[in-house]
Amino acid sequence: MKKILDITLQFFFVSGFLYAAYLLFFVFKNPNGGMALWGDASSIDPNIVIIRRLYALEFWLIFIGYVVYLALRPKLFGEDYHLLS
Repeated sequence: MKKILDITLQFFFVSGFLYAAYLLFFVFKNPNGGMALWGDASSIDPNIVIIRRLYALEFWLIFIGYVVYLALRPKLFGEDYHLLS
């Protein structure tokens, strides 16, 4: 049961930041080409820049949550818990 819960939680974290990265780099991409905005940010619609920044924030929040979960996983499931065992 612990493994199923652990795998499910990890799936949600990974799928969450993959989804945010997909939206950031492929859906709301730079209209002038390229992945990063760099100097193009001044010539792009401000709404697109705001949306991209919000998805970037979402990405980092999910990523930080995942790192915290990985750090707390031994405490949550016991010190001897390993996913592969």
